[in-house]
Amino acid sequence: MKIIAFVGETFSDYKNKQYTKPTSIAFLQDAFGVVNVCAASPSIKVTDKPESYSTVVDDSKFYTFPRYNSTKQFFINCLTQRGFYSNYVALADKVIKENDGELFWIRTPSIGSIVFGLRALKADQKVLHHMCADASNTWKDDKYKGVNKVVAFLTSRFIRILLKKICSHKNTINFCTGDVLERFSRKYSKNTYQFVDVMVKSLNVEPEIKDESSECLNLLFVGRMVEDKGIFDLIEAVKIHRGKVGLTLVGDGPDLNRARELVGKYSLEKYITFTGQLPHESLGPLFANADLITVPSNNNYEGFPRVIMEAWSYHKPVIVSNVGGINALVENNKNGLIISPGSVSDLSNSIAICLENSEMFETIKLGAQNMAQVSTQAYWIKKMKEALNDS
Repeated sequence: MKIIAFVGETFSDYKNKQYTKPTSIAFLQDAFGVVNVCAASPSIKVTDKPESYSTVVDDSKFYTFPRYNSTKQFFINCLTQRGFYSNYVALADKVIKENDGELFWIRTPSIGSIVFGLRALKADQKVLHHMCADASNTWKDDKYKGVNKVVAFLTSRFIRILLKKICSHKNTINFCTGDVLERFSRKYSKNTYQFVDVMVKSLNVEPEIKDESSECLNLLFVGRMVEDKGIFDLIEAVKIHRGKVGLTLVGDGPDLNRARELVGKYSLEKYITFTGQLPHESLGPLFANADLITVPSNNNYEGFPRVIMEAWSYHKPVIVSNVGGINALVENNKNGLIISPGSVSDLSNSIAICLENSEMFETIKLGAQNMAQVSTQAYWIKKMKEALNDS
């Protein structure tokens, strides 16, 4: 049985192979074998091999779709580029027809995945629907103002209608990341399961290599360098606890330079390190040497960040904002500390707890260790295959 997966990310096309950062494709390749997984997604040719990637697909197993940078851009293309939508649908239908009777994987709320999934369902195919983020409340984000906020609200309502149609279809199996998305899907279908496409292969906790002369609490952030991921809140918290905590920021993004400038402004270079984007396999020592993993998002689209489970697989507790579906597995004061999104004081107070309350810190560390077994790829592959067998 083959799986044709539309994940929405733009791949980099280099010498007959497609490269991108971690996606469901890599998870599916591990679950079903590389030879049995085909990818369908936008792609762009590049002249240099990407330096940071975790997913590779051979061109023979890749279907290239038209590019779009966002849901907004997709709709603009439909309105301004003659034939964009009809050609998109025609290509989807062609791919689906060529793979009649196989399994089709979509990762929503990517609008390209939604369109692809609806075409597969129309063709009476089996669709494995991975809901990885919540599109219903993104219009509330501060980046939307005035008319754009109204348009964002209407778009989110439209996407909810489409997602309801996919979730409720008899040929759909819904895999939901986080409790919010699971509740949404379960309203329309009993074929709904909790799911996280983690890439953690084992629980071999690497030995810590710490500077014994340092008494700093080591914080780690892994994600996109964008404001709504809480990176500036983290920098502010390190400023408050200057000299008592160190922070490593892993990732790249549009706000990376702003973050560097703020660190320089506060003279925190001694305590905050930027690594840039790193391959997934390079993250092990960083997790092993951290005391706390921080996920202080302040957006309205999170599902259940995979980095939480990566932290637990290394027996590391988390500080995480109460956004999206994190309550599916995170329990406050048990396996992590839950804070209000966008609250520097909450974040600072949680760090203070770990610095000053050794009993609570030991409690959440033990809780993280107890969550390790549900934080591996093998666990979620097993859960996914059980769901396939039950449906």
